[in-house]
Amino acid sequence: MNVTDNREWLETIRARLEQRREELERQYQQGLRFLVAEGQSQADEGTVASHPADAASDVMMAEYQQTMLRTLEEELQEVRLALERIMEGRYGICVDCGRPIERERLEAVPWAARCIADQGRFEKEVERQRRSS
Repeated sequence: MNVTDNREWLETIRARLEQRREELERQYQQGLRFLVAEGQSQADEGTVASHPADAASDVMMAEYQQTMLRTLEEELQEVRLALERIMEGRYGICVDCGRPIERERLEAVPWAARCIADQGRFEKEVERQRRSS
C-alpha cells in the first residue's frame, strides 16, 4: 500500500512536519538574534576582545553559531520541501528513482526525499564532491 493512500497517517505526518518547521524557525531566529546581539555587544565595547584568548573564544563561538544556523537552515528547507510534496501529492515518492519510500523511513525522518538506497548514493556523492573541492 502506498503511504499516500492512508489520509489519516499522512495528516499526522503533515502535522509533525509543521510542528518541526515552527520549531526550526524559532531556533533559527534565536540564533540570528544571538549573533546580532553578540556583534552589537562587541561594537559597543569598541573591540572584539582585549585578550587573545578572549578573541579566539569569540571567533570560535561565532563560527559555531554560524554552523548551527546553516544546519538549521538546511533542515528547515528539507521540511518545507516535504510539506510542498504533501500539498502536491508527491510525498513518499523518492525524488531520484520514483519508487515509494519505506513508511518506516518516513516515520523516522518525515522530511526524507529519497529511499534508503538512493539516500546512500546521494550522501556518497556529496562526500566525494566535498573531498574533491
